[in-house]
Amino acid sequence: MRNQLFSGLFLCLALCLFACKSKEKNAPPPAGPLKAETRTFHQKFCLTDDQCALFAVSVPELSGGDSVVTATVNHSVQSFILSTVGANESLPFPVAMDSAATQFVTSFKQAHTENPDMLMGYSMEINGTSLLLNPKVATIHLDGYSFTGGAHPSPFTTIVSYDLGNGGKVLTINALLTDTNAVRPLLETGYKQAKGMKPEDNISELLYPDLKELPMPANTAILPQGIIFYYNAYEVAPYAVGPTEIILSWEQLGALADKKKWVD
Repeated sequence: MRNQLFSGLFLCLALCLFACKSKEKNAPPPAGPLKAETRTFHQKFCLTDDQCALFAVSVPELSGGDSVVTATVNHSVQSFILSTVGANESLPFPVAMDSAATQFVTSFKQAHTENPDMLMGYSMEINGTSLLLNPKVATIHLDGYSFTGGAHPSPFTTIVSYDLGNGGKVLTINALLTDTNAVRPLLETGYKQAKGMKPEDNISELLYPDLKELPMPANTAILPQGIIFYYNAYEVAPYAVGPTEIILSWEQLGALADKKKWVD
């Protein structure tokens, strides 16, 4: 009887050990540290040294951390890139990008076939980088430039922060600032400084006539040193005024923004 009991206990222990080993073997590997790497898509075709079609796009990709969150952020960034370059969003991202690059070069060739006297080249360039990456937030910066003819090229910049503690959702300006109206005087001062204006100058001299005051920009994001506000060309002023970057430090913002929530 005692031997049977011992044998039974030994069998149960063996089964438990086997089950634990199997669970450990089938368990997903632990998440690695959060990091950002760059994937590049590049294609170039030249008729002459000065007549080229250049497609050069670098895309930041997050890895590590919560895989669902990083996948959400990566999908958001990739969707913007695909839309910008006119790619087929139903295809896998690498396939869509390679196809877009080929189509861009093909359109350049066709344009020169139809108009042999055309001297210009084509360009589609996007440089993507990570400006801030910590367990709380990821800030992605996409600096782009395109030209397929016209009076001037079309530069564009997108800067966005993602809340990694909330499923990778995009952080809106209302999530970053407690009072946007209280920030406007700081923005106006920063805008004037960026354009070489004096404090007493009227900012409306630069803005579109229908703007009574400087609005919040479409691009607002978190940096280690504060919050960046970026106005693209044409956003609030004519092309000749150019884009405008304003960084308000955490010290300048004070109680209007919560540094500890995102950076500390």
